[in-house]
Amino acid sequence: MVFFREYVPHPALTSFVRHYYIIHVQLDPRIPQEQLPIKPYPPTTEQCLYFYPFDLPISTKTGNTAPEGATPGIVVGQPLTRMNITINPNYLMLKVSFQPGSLFRLLGIPMNLVVDGHADLEAVTGKAVREVHEQLPEATDYAAMIRLVEEFLLRKAAQCRQAILPIDIVARQMLQPAGYHRLDQLAHDACLSTRQFERKFRERLGVSPKLFTRIARFREAYKLRETDPARSWLDIAYDCHYYDPNHLVKDFQQFAGTTPSQLFDEELAHQDFFRRYSPHRNSRL
Repeated sequence: MVFFREYVPHPALTSFVRHYYIIHVQLDPRIPQEQLPIKPYPPTTEQCLYFYPFDLPISTKTGNTAPEGATPGIVVGQPLTRMNITINPNYLMLKVSFQPGSLFRLLGIPMNLVVDGHADLEAVTGKAVREVHEQLPEATDYAAMIRLVEEFLLRKAAQCRQAILPIDIVARQMLQPAGYHRLDQLAHDACLSTRQFERKFRERLGVSPKLFTRIARFREAYKLRETDPARSWLDIAYDCHYYDPNHLVKDFQQFAGTTPSQLFDEELAHQDFFRRYSPHRNSRL
């Protein structure tokens, strides 16, 4: 069984949360460890909270052999490196994807401290999240899981004293593939000098504005190919405002650790596993 769905946030949380995702995979526990599927996750322009009520994931960064540590709840900063996630027999991931700058506002920690890494959520928020960890495995359905996490977020939002600033609005506009990306114009619209804009951007999102826009463009290229596998990389490169296909390949090598074609071969192999082992799926993984 494979379940995958996006949920919209509570109206009171829309200034913080972009969306929720739940992925739930249940496989035959007799499948040998070495045959469990590995899902490639290239970087995206988002900072997130992840909850794992059941089997913890085995996550390994491209280029490393040692798995990352995992706990039932983690804070994930701006990723820069592809993660390879081994899907365990009872894998459920509930992801909270935040608006740019909003995780900084909610938690009050500089996001440059967790760039390309993660921190234990309970270590950051204290015991307030422990009740969520205890109740999630007992939830009767996915909507109930969302409600549990959302109640926690609503309490945190009620305590938030950080207002939305113009820089946060500018960062959201930078997510658009056709958005403007001149540093002086971005700083002007954020009501900051160029130096102030870069410093505050790193504090709120973890990386420089230039790197953020590169990741956003890379992710748009990846998404276009996912949506239409028949499209040529040349067409995608120019649609995403790359100077030429070589620049697209360079970004894929930096952020995904491989070529565009090889990355999609790995994604197809992952999907083929579920076609063979889980023919009756609730939604696409």
